[in-house]
Amino acid sequence: MASFTITPVEKGIFRCQHAGPLAHEDVRALASFLHDYRGKLLIDLSNTSGEECMENIRQFRPMMPTAAIFGAKIDQAMLDIPESYYTHEVRYFATEEEALAWLRNQ
Repeated sequence: MASFTITPVEKGIFRCQHAGPLAHEDVRALASFLHDYRGKLLIDLSNTSGEECMENIRQFRPMMPTAAIFGAKIDQAMLDIPESYYTHEVRYFATEEEALAWLRNQ
């Protein structure tokens, strides 16, 4: 079973929900998804801690589409990377409602 699920939320927005530690196969599958996906992403970390996901977020950050993260407390500074026309904005929000509202306006 994969350690994450990807499901549609509404047109143009998918939810990526953390469900457990990422195995090597999961890392490859998620990297492939992020490489190909062109929509917006709602990242739900409510079933984990921020510390558990920090290394994976750092690794995947340059590949992420426009994304809103909620559920586990993480430092917004961790999401900031040098500006490049290859990167998209990724922000942390305290609630799912705030995250979705921001994504809808992007």
